[in-house]
Amino acid sequence: MRRAPTSTFRRFAAAVLGLATLSLAPVPSRAADSLATPMTGQSARELWPLDVTVEIVDVTPTRSGKKPGRLPRVLAPQAVTVRDGHRLKYSAVLLTPNGRHRLDLSVVPRHHPDAVEVEWDLDVAEAPYRSVGVRDYLLHRLRVGPELKLDDEALVAARADIEVVDDGQLRRRVRVGTQVYEIRIAARVSEG
Repeated sequence: MRRAPTSTFRRFAAAVLGLATLSLAPVPSRAADSLATPMTGQSARELWPLDVTVEIVDVTPTRSGKKPGRLPRVLAPQAVTVRDGHRLKYSAVLLTPNGRHRLDLSVVPRHHPDAVEVEWDLDVAEAPYRSVGVRDYLLHRLRVGPELKLDDEALVAARADIEVVDDGQLRRRVRVGTQVYEIRIAARVSEG
């Protein structure tokens, strides 16, 4: 007796289904499959998130005749707890004697053996004041004239680096014209 062509197809489909079922069968457990073993690294501390605090401080030195001992301008710090490799963005705008600076700081913390590695990049854009005549400047200083207008913004400084934070805090200074800014990044493993 002759078989129908569909029965060959059914046998083939049953064989494929049987192989697929065998490949999905449970495999005996090993100690390395434990939840205490990190999925991304060799150390159990890499399972913990990272506590990161970012702030920018204006540490521009004062001129000799102006208010000695002036405290630095500290922008509000941003503190977050993030996973390894998560990008943290921090932006601030500061008025300067010559116009305005916009600072954009991006920080990516990563676990590093016995420390935290921080990848950071900073972009500083400047919008200077438009030039005005003596009359308009005097009216502005007496606060009876229009406010000074800002010109177009342009990128004036860009820095980037990857550094290891040894004792929990990283400090780097950036000079933009007459202004000096200090970037402070604190990063620690959040254990508990």
